[in-house]
Amino acid sequence: MRVTIYQFSTIWMKPDENLERVSKVCSAISGQSDLLILPEMFNTGYTMKPHEIPVQWQADTIQTLTSLASGYDLTICGSIPMFKNNNWYNTMVTVSKEGLIHSYDKIHLFTPAGEKEVYSEGDLTTTFMLKDWKIQPLICYDLRFPYLTFNSNQVDIIIYSANWPVARVSHWKALLAARAIENQCYVIAVNRTGIDENGYEYPGSSTIIDFSGQILQEMDENEGFITEKIIKSEMTLYRKKLPFLNDRKFI
Repeated sequence: MRVTIYQFSTIWMKPDENLERVSKVCSAISGQSDLLILPEMFNTGYTMKPHEIPVQWQADTIQTLTSLASGYDLTICGSIPMFKNNNWYNTMVTVSKEGLIHSYDKIHLFTPAGEKEVYSEGDLTTTFMLKDWKIQPLICYDLRFPYLTFNSNQVDIIIYSANWPVARVSHWKALLAARAIENQCYVIAVNRTGIDENGYEYPGSSTIIDFSGQILQEMDENEGFITEKIIKSEMTLYRKKLPFLNDRKFI
């Protein structure tokens, strides 16, 4: 499967402009990719004022992604602020030509930024299938909590959509490698770049890591996108050669 990661400096509360950037990337990778992954809250920026967001934005965002997915034969993932059940959630949406096919609500909300005060927590880890790959989506701060991926429901790919600050980029890199190694699966993580409305700086450093912890692609602090072909048979062979997962204990 061909996977593209796109990191960029999100334009604050300007979903149309952010989606126009995504559209240009979709055009550029047409026929060359199966899955496009975007940063956390890619349509608005990492806002702690969801009550100021017109609810219509989420429908417009999903509709635009659906059109792009259909036009360019892609599946697209990324986090957006989403209003449902009378609450706001930080939700990873997965969109294909059929529309919204999967959603995951962020379980671990980032308390230091006040995220827990304005968004509701998710309470369920989820997976979806793309081609013959089982994929688990997670969001940013979830990365610090390995028990979210330490379970009997073995996955092939873990995806992280993030706004991870430059001050802790060393943690980002170390934890992503750890998740790949301990789960013997691909880890694909997309982080934003630039400086947001709150003055926080983001390092990019989006990456694709294989089942052994080897970095296949790693971006710098600049905006851009890269595509990598990942091969399931190689992962399966590695797991058979080193069957560490069989010795897991769930205590």
